Amino acid sequence: MYSPGDFLFISSSLASLTYFIGTLIMGLPLPVYGVKKWGTKLILDGIYATVLINIYALIIYASQYIGSILGASWPNFFSWLYQILQVQITVSTLVKTAYVAASFSDDPGLSILMAPLMSLFSLLSGLIAVVETIIILSYVVYDYSGVFIAIGILFISLPFRIGRAIGGALIGFSIVFYIGLPYLATFLSQLGVNILINGVPSNTNAGGLVNSMATQVVPIYVEGILVMPSAYLVILSGLALGLGSAISGSSARLPFPIEIF
Repeated sequence: MYSPGDFLFISSSLASLTYFIGTLIMGLPLPVYGVKKWGTKLILDGIYATVLINIYALIIYASQYIGSILGASWPNFFSWLYQILQVQITVSTLVKTAYVAASFSDDPGLSILMAPLMSLFSLLSGLIAVVETIIILSYVVYDYSGVFIAIGILFISLPFRIGRAIGGALIGFSIVFYIGLPYLATFLSQLGVNILINGVPSNTNAGGLVNSMATQVVPIYVEGILVMPSAYLVILSGLALGLGSAISGSSARLPFPIEIF
């Protein structure tokens, strides 16, 4: 695996190449405005890429500092995610156990509950997959955000702006998600969504379990694991697009309108 320093070293060479291509174009004996304009752009692009390379460590520090000001903590965030996953697995096991018990029972009333219990188990399995996906995404951001920023600077350093938009998007994604993703737990808490407190059924017998799951657990799971995190990720994506647009100097917008409220 390449380190950020490797990408920054390549970026430095590309920035120098971009700058010298610009000076070469400016020195051509061709009184063509379009050609000369590209010379000026390349010189400025080379300088801009060099500035980004030199402030790489500052970008990393600023991301960590802003995150700490917001009260976001990666260790606490990972602990929160694993607690949710543990609660989900416990509830899923409880539902599966109730289903097996109902399938071996001769009570017709319990047999009627088999279909709802299986539907609940399937829904819980899907929500567990959602949490596992968030965990994987979180580890990617936490472990490789510095690498993504360095790769973004490399793309910005390419001559003739061929990778400028991609580079800005990578840098914007890395900064915004590194700062904002661990704030998800606080975001849900401020909206009154607490999966760890309200995500366990209050009744564990087969009939009461189905009722408790349908009226208490499933709504809080769908809201706290699917709906609200999805909305939060959309907000972060919009901020990342905006920051990437500012860094790359180009416009960027979502392909569809979004109204949060």
